[in-house]
Amino acid sequence: MKKFFLYLMLIAPIFFSACEGSEEITGKFEFTIDGTSYSFPLATFIKRDGKTIVTSTDVSNTGTIVFSGTSTGNYTLGLGSNLADALLNLNQVTDPNKNLFLYYKTEESDSAFFSLFGNLNITEYTSEKVVGTFTGQGLTKATVMGGDTNAIIAQVKPFTGTFIAKTVSTSK
Repeated sequence: MKKFFLYLMLIAPIFFSACEGSEEITGKFEFTIDGTSYSFPLATFIKRDGKTIVTSTDVSNTGTIVFSGTSTGNYTLGLGSNLADALLNLNQVTDPNKNLFLYYKTEESDSAFFSLFGNLNITEYTSEKVVGTFTGQGLTKATVMGGDTNAIIAQVKPFTGTFIAKTVSTSK
């Protein structure tokens, strides 16, 4: 019986610590858009051609951050540094050189939300992990397609979030 209790004492810490810091293994991606929160218990990143793509999905919803960079630091997120600049650059939303936060429901592409302007702060960047926070203002694709500047301004919504993304191995 003593051996059994000794065995339990040795193995119990493993079971109780296994759940701690699971984001260190799988990553995580959490954000809030206009008061609605989203949380994904898995986040990955890939680095290609000087760009970093952080993404997470639960099949129904997807959150993604794309930025030109492979190091820690602050990055402008969106189409400009303020609302006026972003509105002038709406035609550049598909520009591959823009740093963007995107959220969309898989079946509803018109409801896709993207950053107009904001800040991305990368606090850790290694070959295994990227950690960051972001905040700003954005709107949906459907609002932009309407083309009415006053409607666009009225529909701008705040967003904020954090992520710990783990690497995706790729082979060529």
